[in-house]
Amino acid sequence: MKAIKILHTIGSTIAIVGLMLVLLKAGQVTCERMRDWCEKRIERVSLPEFGAKVTPVLPKPKPPPLPPGYSIFVLCYHDFRERPNRWSISPKRLEAHIQTLRALGFSFLTMSEAVDLLTGRWNGRLPEKAVVITVDDGFRSAYTVLFPLLKCYNAKATLFVYTEWIGKTSAALTWEQLREMAQSGLVEIASHTVTHTYPRRLKRSLSDEQFKRRVEWEFVQSKRELEQKLGVKVEGLAYPGGHVDETLKALARKAGYRWAAVVNPKPITVSVDLYALPRYGVSSETTVAALKAWVTKQPIQLVRHSHRAKKTGKTTANMRLARNKLSTRITAHRSR
Repeated sequence: MKAIKILHTIGSTIAIVGLMLVLLKAGQVTCERMRDWCEKRIERVSLPEFGAKVTPVLPKPKPPPLPPGYSIFVLCYHDFRERPNRWSISPKRLEAHIQTLRALGFSFLTMSEAVDLLTGRWNGRLPEKAVVITVDDGFRSAYTVLFPLLKCYNAKATLFVYTEWIGKTSAALTWEQLREMAQSGLVEIASHTVTHTYPRRLKRSLSDEQFKRRVEWEFVQSKRELEQKLGVKVEGLAYPGGHVDETLKALARKAGYRWAAVVNPKPITVSVDLYALPRYGVSSETTVAALKAWVTKQPIQLVRHSHRAKKTGKTTANMRLARNKLSTRITAHRSR
């Protein structure tokens, strides 16, 4: 019995010692982990050595608030040629436009920069006056005429090109020319769809579902091709024909565009719809005086248009008067 008790005591002692060794080992591991954790924490919060250069990390300053009534004027050009047609102007007039805008104190922005300014993402100094030159379709004159003027006057522009036409004729831009302009820092490249087919025409020939699929393809494919071939991020779109509705806006958002432009002779303001940014359609009749009147909000061009409207209104009134007289005669004749 004594021997059994001795063996039992020895076994218990061994078990206790083993348990103590296990606990000590676990404690050692825990202590080592705690020490490593503390050292890492100290490294993260430790101060630099005495005399070392400290670069403070300050919060980004908030963009300056836009003053009440702040406007950005956006011009929509197409082509530049010596013998202009309805939607083109001569190179000489284009340069006169740029000179006039510069003399009036305007800063030239790209369309995306204008959107940054309106949405609080602008980090630079607030321009007192801002204007955006946009050019639609992708005529080669954007490279041969506009691009040299942009470099000469340190101005910027946004080009809306439809990808199917690039490099296809001598009148169209090439991919190399687009790439050179995009890399200059003066030109932003944006989409004008693949085929430049007017959505209104598509609506007349397709069902609603077919229309949505076709327009979505136009928006997505053109954006993808421009980004892949030019190595740039395409943020904007111009709707062919210059018109928009809620369906087109939703499809533009879905395709990944940050903004989209229409043709509507109004300046951009803070409350503008980013998927219906208005632009003034420049034509062969847009003289320097007409341009100056629009960007300075003078009613010179409006007077001319209102004069036509008055003449039209007068004709309409005369026609109504004639119809009334005719109606009176017919009624009198029937009463007889």
